[in-house]
Amino acid sequence: MAIDLDPQRLRSFAALLQAHPRKRVDRLTLWKAFAEAFPGRPSGAEERRWLLVALGKLEREGIVKLPPPRGRRWDRTLGIAVPTSLDLVRKSPSEQGARASWRRFPWHPALQWIPDLRTLSPDRERFLRRVHQGLVEGWFSKPAPIKYRSLQLTGDEKGLDRQRRTALFVPGRLDLGLLGCLDDVHPLAWESVASPPRLVVFENAGAFNVAHVVLRALDDSPYGMVGFGGGSRFESSLRYLSVIERAIDEIHYVGDLDPAGLRIAVKARQAAARLGLPELKPAPGLHRAMLEASRRFAHPLGWPDPGRNEEVREDAGFLAHFVPAPEREEVRRILEAGNRIPEEVLGPDELLAVWGSLSDLGLRVGENVE
Repeated sequence: MAIDLDPQRLRSFAALLQAHPRKRVDRLTLWKAFAEAFPGRPSGAEERRWLLVALGKLEREGIVKLPPPRGRRWDRTLGIAVPTSLDLVRKSPSEQGARASWRRFPWHPALQWIPDLRTLSPDRERFLRRVHQGLVEGWFSKPAPIKYRSLQLTGDEKGLDRQRRTALFVPGRLDLGLLGCLDDVHPLAWESVASPPRLVVFENAGAFNVAHVVLRALDDSPYGMVGFGGGSRFESSLRYLSVIERAIDEIHYVGDLDPAGLRIAVKARQAAARLGLPELKPAPGLHRAMLEASRRFAHPLGWPDPGRNEEVREDAGFLAHFVPAPEREEVRRILEAGNRIPEEVLGPDELLAVWGSLSDLGLRVGENVE
């Protein structure tokens, strides 16, 4: 997992090192400065990883110079080599004067905070000068995707994302709105099948395709739209529902009956609430149909889950709470057994049996969920 250090604590670490009276920083001074700047750091090998990440960032900014990697100034215990000393990069008066030119630069009014910065690395200065140019020339008047803006400002589609993790992007400085960046919303694949303002979403492509065919064939479809959630992307693609020109009064969801699938449902329900969308509910009848199909296929407790782990025993009750009340206990037992039921057990016959009866009942799909 990538280590993302707090920019303010990183600046504090740099300041503590730069306060050292000598050019070479010894091991004791280095670790003391690191401990003071990062009081919440981990211990052991992970602490060494944090230190290496911090020093790597400071070296790229021209603040320190690490010893040669094959040299003797490295402590190689615990399997992770860290320097026993490093050198501070001291600027000559002429270099300092040249670097300070960014303080005298006539920045755009939205960038008047720049001269108050204590330091500014060459990389960040180049980036800020491009932002200044964009503001002056009106590049940001038309919203554009983040990666487009990144290529425009840095020449690298991921460069802007890296700058977003620095102290340049804090309240009162830069933000994506100032740079005219469109929010990265994953599109939600959906098809219109009828007129009701209701959407049913499936986790996987196979079930989505079957549902699309079945719903279009019904004379009285219980849903007007069928969507493809795309697994874990569904949580972020929910925002897309606010921009489509279609009324949606109800959102129903069904996915794999396993920890991963149910976590997607739980997180998506929370995201829908944050976005002010209709409550995301389990698709009526479909979880029961999955359990019944599993029994017909001679797997009453589902199939072994290759992604199972011991933590599921603690989470099973919480995850099972997403499905309707009558099915929760059975789903919990399946999860605790380390098994799963894939969404693909829902074939055309299973969907027709559920949706045909719902249509005959006048679509009381919002009932009996709890």
